[in-house]
Amino acid sequence: MNIRLTIILLVIAAILGGWYFSQQHKENHDLADLIKREGSPEYVGQQISTMVYDLKGKPQYFAKAQEIKRFETTERTEFLKPLLDLFDTEKQLKQWQVTADIAEITKDKMLHLKGNVRIENVEPNSRLSFIETEELSINLATYDISSDSVVKSQGMGFTTTGTGLTGNLKKQVATLTKDVKTYLEPTIIQKTKKQAEPSSNAAQ
Repeated sequence: MNIRLTIILLVIAAILGGWYFSQQHKENHDLADLIKREGSPEYVGQQISTMVYDLKGKPQYFAKAQEIKRFETTERTEFLKPLLDLFDTEKQLKQWQVTADIAEITKDKMLHLKGNVRIENVEPNSRLSFIETEELSINLATYDISSDSVVKSQGMGFTTTGTGLTGNLKKQVATLTKDVKTYLEPTIIQKTKKQAEPSSNAAQ
């Protein structure tokens, strides 16, 4: 009888000991999850969108992405599969739509884009229609753009390819730096020229 009781007590003690150990392991695991690892983001969001305004309260850009990571210590934000709308702050209208595989905005307002980068002008009859490349940077304060990658750009009456780019989105200017090849569409250029010229009757 004493042996059976001893065995029962040992089994109960073993069960309680196992339960206690599992609870301690769970608490330690939960505590480890709460401790931020070095280099990890302070905030992670899925399917997030945000609107950013300048100091005068005018819309600067709208961003949405499959995933957004915010690093407070370095004031850096990462986007997975981003879509960004860049605004003309004077007109307060959307001017450019930007897509890429990955994007990063740094604390000095630099937007770095990587993978299948496409910048498309949403304004009708714009001089510069779109830019396609693999890597490109945009200064969100000045809208200056730069790239060292192979670039394709298209505008009213032309398509240009080359390596390396500098320009400005507000001015709708993009200059390729080397290995430049340009394809002109004369009919579109002539049509645009005629639209820009004043009518002879109107001038009299």
